[in-house]
Amino acid sequence: MSRKVQLAALAVCGAVLSDPAVAQSFNQFVGFGDSTTDSGWYRNLAYPTGNPTVDALLPGAVANGGGVSTTGPGLVSSKLLAGYFGLNGDPANQGGSNYATGGARNNQTGAQPNAVSTVTQINNYLAAGNGTANGQALYLIGSGGNDVSLYFGQINASTITLAQGFQKVTQSATDLVAAISTLHAAGAQYIIVPNQPQSFNSATERALRTTYDNALWQGLAAAGVNFIPSDFNGVLQAVVANPAAFGFIAGAGPACTAPPGVTSGYALLCTPQTLVAPNADQTHLFADDIHLSTAGQKIVADYEYSLVVAPGMMSMLAEAPVQTRSTLIGVIQTQIPVSQRERGPTGFNTWLSGDVSSLKIKNYSGFPDDPGTPVSLTAGFDYKLPEDWLFGVALSTGRQNASFSQNFGGFTQNEFSVSAYAAHTIGPLWFDAVATYGTVKFDVNRTVPVGITVQNNTASVSGSNISLSGEAGYAFKAGALTHGPVAGITLQQVRIGGFTETGGFTSLGFAAQTRNSAVSELGYQASYEAGRWRPFAKASWNHETASTDRSVTASLTTIAAPSYSMPAVVTGTDWAVATAGTTLELAHNVTGLAAVTGTAAQKNVTAYGGQLGMNVAF
Repeated sequence: MSRKVQLAALAVCGAVLSDPAVAQSFNQFVGFGDSTTDSGWYRNLAYPTGNPTVDALLPGAVANGGGVSTTGPGLVSSKLLAGYFGLNGDPANQGGSNYATGGARNNQTGAQPNAVSTVTQINNYLAAGNGTANGQALYLIGSGGNDVSLYFGQINASTITLAQGFQKVTQSATDLVAAISTLHAAGAQYIIVPNQPQSFNSATERALRTTYDNALWQGLAAAGVNFIPSDFNGVLQAVVANPAAFGFIAGAGPACTAPPGVTSGYALLCTPQTLVAPNADQTHLFADDIHLSTAGQKIVADYEYSLVVAPGMMSMLAEAPVQTRSTLIGVIQTQIPVSQRERGPTGFNTWLSGDVSSLKIKNYSGFPDDPGTPVSLTAGFDYKLPEDWLFGVALSTGRQNASFSQNFGGFTQNEFSVSAYAAHTIGPLWFDAVATYGTVKFDVNRTVPVGITVQNNTASVSGSNISLSGEAGYAFKAGALTHGPVAGITLQQVRIGGFTETGGFTSLGFAAQTRNSAVSELGYQASYEAGRWRPFAKASWNHETASTDRSVTASLTTIAAPSYSMPAVVTGTDWAVATAGTTLELAHNVTGLAAVTGTAAQKNVTAYGGQLGMNVAF
């Protein structure tokens, strides 16, 4: 089967061949787990921890801004992450949907006596929804640290053996895998699951954490759960390796002083009055011996946000060529009537056209958008046969500098393409066809704001862009006015290779992408003979018939972890295109051309531009 035939089949049947993905924005944040996710469950004093010492001190701490496991009144990472998407990250007992409770273990009594186990939290959430999970929610499940600490303590106390400890942390992970699998089966699709700080503390504790992490992540992958693995361990390693870059004092201890009677995990009681220095929440990585300070929490939230949005950002690499190719096709289709009308003695024409556009592709709510400025230069050469057939070729080079919003870097798109085109008229009937093959190269610089730093991730990747476009219409003549309907279709396939970024702990790998498109066109056009001038205009309604429902797969580079997939950016399937311009006879057999084009009513896309060209018949 020829590549052109394959292209047509793939584009028209894109709904069948595209990877399934639910293209949507988040409308809710849901949290489960322990104090690493808890956004202030115990701030509601009707839900005491069950620890008498802590509960006696908690009302005073809450009154002074405490009650969260960080340097209060700062926000924990889960609350920050929810806010980045405009969502409510409050605890479920205070009007939100974060069920996490400090001290929770996976499936047994917690470190805080009244802590609700993570498995029970998930069950409570599903019960409240009659067994259905919100498919448009972003889920964060941070749990297991208290399980590991429990069994590590029992090993040290010789109440269990080391082998039994490994068995128990594996069982804890297995229990959570089962609960998350149930949550996923009930409809949850976007689930962040962090790992434990497996590179820190004693060798035994590191080994237990590693065993737990492997059992959890591998178990979820084996169960077919698409989840976002968050390498909290890698983030912590990067910060500890260079604390000054993140604004921390090297070797600084906890930002908060321990209250009487509490020696560990006391961030819940931390307030501005208990800080070791007025700005310790920003200059110390840890609030206590376990929990991160306000600045540390932001680093984690920024990192996890980047994991969520990165695949959608990289989906722009396959989407942008779809948009810029329509400009090239329009340039050629605008030059064809000039070459048909203005012929020299040899029957040959050559032409040159330049285009400058503004293109903005809007992402999901809370995700970085992609504004860019494509420019292109196209040269064509064609020959007209006596039977009103026109055949030609065109070479084009295009470049786009795109910048992701929210200080997330951008990419440079360079494309070189070759086109073959033909046109024919039979009385008032006419048609044209344009086939194009292009090579696309991207230089990507994805920057990730993390805390007070900006992490740079760079990569280069190549791809291809093949399209086949055809138009047909009928020309009515009314004196100097020519007008009539036009219909057409453009089939296109963009392929982008897989690539891996270089940079640091925020770098990711991305799988290859394919974007199929089949756009139908129905419109009306007109031109008017006014001496040396020939103004023209065209308006059409376009409809994307191929599926735009696809996903982009990413993988961590800091640790072996299952890859994950997120929906690609989705553009509107219906929109209007209007073009207005004029040709001008500059000299004998030399015609100038100027036109402007804009789109309207297309969801998530704003595009407009201008074209200048010259056509010489000889």
